Amino acid sequence: MKQIYHLVTIQLKEFYREPGILFWAFIFPIAIAGVLGLAFANKGVPLTRVAILSSSHHADQLSSRIEKAFAQSVGGNSDGLGVILPNVLQEEDAIKALKRGEINLLVKEDADGNLEFSFDPSNANAQRDYLLLSNALLSESGSEKKVSNIKKLDSKGTRYIDYLVPGMLAMGVMNSCLWGVGWNLIEMRLKKLLRRMSATPMNKLAFVLSFFFTRLVVTIVESIIFLTFAFTVFDTAFFGSPIAGFLVFLTGNFVFACIGIFVGSRAQSSQVGNGLVNAFTFPMMVLSGIFFSYKNFPDVVLPVIRHLPLTLMADSLRAVFIEGSGLAEIVYPCLWMILIGFGFLGLGLRIFRWS
Repeated sequence: MKQIYHLVTIQLKEFYREPGILFWAFIFPIAIAGVLGLAFANKGVPLTRVAILSSSHHADQLSSRIEKAFAQSVGGNSDGLGVILPNVLQEEDAIKALKRGEINLLVKEDADGNLEFSFDPSNANAQRDYLLLSNALLSESGSEKKVSNIKKLDSKGTRYIDYLVPGMLAMGVMNSCLWGVGWNLIEMRLKKLLRRMSATPMNKLAFVLSFFFTRLVVTIVESIIFLTFAFTVFDTAFFGSPIAGFLVFLTGNFVFACIGIFVGSRAQSSQVGNGLVNAFTFPMMVLSGIFFSYKNFPDVVLPVIRHLPLTLMADSLRAVFIEGSGLAEIVYPCLWMILIGFGFLGLGLRIFRWS
């Protein structure tokens, strides 16, 4: 027991003497929990957004009816199911909002009072919205209109899988670059390889950029395999310009490789490196709307979320894949990603150390 006591004491002292480990072990989890807790806790009353097609019979009256019927159905308890926010849109705009994940359900009423709900049944949120709204409308007090139809949205671009695939592609590039570049640099430093390389007449910028080009080759292969699977199995939509899609892919690789260079530029232990990579990847995976639209976050944080590198890449890829965007539509997000990339590359080179 005495030997175990001394060994445990030694290991605890090693842990205590490493400030970086202390930060990532104790402070970082609390910081992440605080940020995410505030983001979700401040959502306020849940909003259910639905589109009322302008071709509906008396669309504005239907919008008012929906709000009133929903309020009656929840009995004024907005803390639970929240409130519904109907928006009268032309069908083209409603489909565009659906593709962007801003709404999940389209509603239309004919002159006889028959209701038609359009949504993707494979989308759990769309199912929830349909059940909430249909229950509210069909249980209206004094209403005799009990007929409703479901129109399944299963055409390319309107399905949930079409929303998901571009986001998954962007997330794959982020993880591949941050772990592949940042972690490799840290590992080489731990193995003393960087110290040996520093003795050679090698340009530091050329050295770190070599990681970007190496990782680019890897992510191209990874993405080809992923997209082949997605197109073959799910028949994923792709309506935009292939050149625009590749440009987004290229700039996304650049910005995440530069963040990886920054992450791996100074860390000297695996614990600190692991925490640094997670510090960048985890918040973006939660906030950038990979699986569900980030429009549900509070309005005050939306401008920040829209300019996160993963959000810029995922939104741009969705615009190309689903909405048929070309080069003109992706210039702004690509410039932002390049700017962010150069910022992290400059910081990484400034604090980079070989040993």
